[in-house]
Amino acid sequence: HIPDEITYLSSLKVLSLESQRLNGKLPKLIGNLTSLEVLDLDYNELVGKIPDSMYTLKYLKQLDLNNNYFHGTIHDNIGDLTSLTFLQLHNNKFSGTFPKTLVFCPLSVAEFKNNDFVGHMPLCVGAPWQTIGAITCDCATGQVTCDPGCQCQCF
Repeated sequence: HIPDEITYLSSLKVLSLESQRLNGKLPKLIGNLTSLEVLDLDYNELVGKIPDSMYTLKYLKQLDLNNNYFHGTIHDNIGDLTSLTFLQLHNNKFSGTFPKTLVFCPLSVAEFKNNDFVGHMPLCVGAPWQTIGAITCDCATGQVTCDPGCQCQCF
């Protein structure tokens, strides 16, 4: 369990709680961590949706939520995370389509495999307008498509 009181630490830059057997949901006011640059919560037992307030973390560079039980869609406001370079969402229960606004994040790595995403992947390795260097997603199932010539690693 991540206590709600953690959201009072507005000057916190790194919150790394990987592999701590945490359960429950993320605090709704996680966006109060206005200085946060790294949020690493992978390999826990966290559930629920990403709180809307998380999409206001303008300094967030690294978001690791992989290997939990998060569900729901990724909101279009993810494009507001204009410092985000590293995004790991694999091995959860996320669903829906990929937000087109992902292209506004200066991502170098994006991992989406082993979720329930469908539709078109807007990111493209090698596109001159994007900084992405690696993408993983579930395109082998036919539920996710990547542009021809893009280097999506399919699972």
